[in-house]
Amino acid sequence: MTLRMIWAGGRQDVSAEHPADLLAELIPGYAGLSPQRRRAARVGHAEGSLTRIRQRLVAAFGSDGAAPTVLVDTRHPDASGDPASPVFWLCTDDDERYLRSLAAVGDIFLALGDGTARALVPDPVVSRPPAPIR
Repeated sequence: MTLRMIWAGGRQDVSAEHPADLLAELIPGYAGLSPQRRRAARVGHAEGSLTRIRQRLVAAFGSDGAAPTVLVDTRHPDASGDPASPVFWLCTDDDERYLRSLAAVGDIFLALGDGTARALVPDPVVSRPPAPIR
């Protein structure tokens, strides 16, 4: 199955057979890391992306508290904001789930490259990390 990832406002577009190959485009040096270091790299990327993702969501939803909360799955800060606000999780436990969670918050567009443009994104309002694709 070929995956296609589009990011950077549509300026970057790449296809690959494996999720790790797509992450190597987002995270410098990712392809040469051990599995343990890859998890740490995904967590670092997620934490480094939070400000940009949150700013984009506030711009889209407004600053009146309607913007979703975004959390990294390895850290659970006290999210004492508006309880009616949806929660998005950046899931860093494996390559595919991390790509799916980046797509769910709008940081990338992820699709199957088999001739059908089916987006690989869970329901955009999630209260728990999305399940992996089987």
